[in-house]
Amino acid sequence: DKFPSSPSVVEFRKLSMAAQQAVERAEYYFEQQKQFIGNASHEVQTPIAVCINRVEMLMEDENVTQKQMEELMKTHSTLEYVSRLNRSLLLLSKIDNNQFQEVENVSFNGLLKGLAEDYREIYSYKGINIQLEEKGEFRVEMNPTLAGMLANNLLKNACVHNVEGGDVTIVCGNGGVEFTNSSGGEKLDGERIFERFYQGRKKEGSAGLGLAIVDAICRHSNLDVQYLYKEGRHCFTVARKI
Repeated sequence: DKFPSSPSVVEFRKLSMAAQQAVERAEYYFEQQKQFIGNASHEVQTPIAVCINRVEMLMEDENVTQKQMEELMKTHSTLEYVSRLNRSLLLLSKIDNNQFQEVENVSFNGLLKGLAEDYREIYSYKGINIQLEEKGEFRVEMNPTLAGMLANNLLKNACVHNVEGGDVTIVCGNGGVEFTNSSGGEKLDGERIFERFYQGRKKEGSAGLGLAIVDAICRHSNLDVQYLYKEGRHCFTVARKI
């Protein structure tokens, strides 16, 4: 060899090979982790569904006493909560692992028109008035499934954290979308509401992960979500990151 490798070049090659092997190991373990989470969630969901079905069968038994029925209803509610929690945790894991890679040009105006109509019906018993104002069209290049979840979670949050006979106003503009709703004078903790498992004033039966999912979707889709409390109203805004 006319130009023999110097010790520094040999060491550099060894370091490069070691780095490449470390990357390959990390990728392998990352794929293994994704498979484990998916499989574990599926395996947990199946027995939960079986238990829910069995409890419902017992609730239909005419020999069940009033006291037993009350306990069965509590058990059913707990199992439903665990099922929702399991699905939410799996969704968060999939978002964090970048498993929603398909991207489309999504119009939030169109999404929210359909959702607003559905939620008017769902929360009619509570007398909540939902208004959609279109001052422009908010279009985003993002995964359409995540876009639907983002819009749904924010609208649901605005209805759940509302008062009897309250209202929800959704304003779409070219730069973003804003959700405001009556609050009954109850301010949320803007520093912590997007944290996973932050309790705050969590509604009974809620998994408490709705806003954590909103935050994860926004981070994944290069969007910014903010919470403000102004003039006695909750206000959530979603906009493109500058």
